[in-house]
Amino acid sequence: MKNCYNLSTIKRSLIISLISVLIGGLQMAIFLPDGVSCLNGTSSLFDGILFFMPIQMFIVLCLGSINKKITAYIIPSFLLIYWLFINRDEFVGRKACWSTFSDAEILRVVLLKSALTCTICLLPLCFLLKKTYHS
Repeated sequence: MKNCYNLSTIKRSLIISLISVLIGGLQMAIFLPDGVSCLNGTSSLFDGILFFMPIQMFIVLCLGSINKKITAYIIPSFLLIYWLFINRDEFVGRKACWSTFSDAEILRVVLLKSALTCTICLLPLCFLLKKTYHS
């Protein structure tokens, strides 16, 4: 019986991590819909998604396997911090490097724009997590 519980926990964690990758990619696309990297002039937003989302998937999969009662709070907290990191990195690499942004301006732009995109993307995920882990 214990193995069935572990298998269902892994299956649930995998589903949540896949959904979080889809929502995370959407969040990146909404936050920064265009612009090539000024580091090499060729990489697109899709390249950023392909780099950051597997990392997110692995961490969310691991977080989904811990204590069921706190997972619904840990995953959104992690995603918010991770998405802010991604948004800042992508903004610096695709927008700020082509202009003269100070560190304070970068932080302000990223936080203001991320407030909208992260909220839009985290709300459905939080609802799903609460429904999944508290039922």
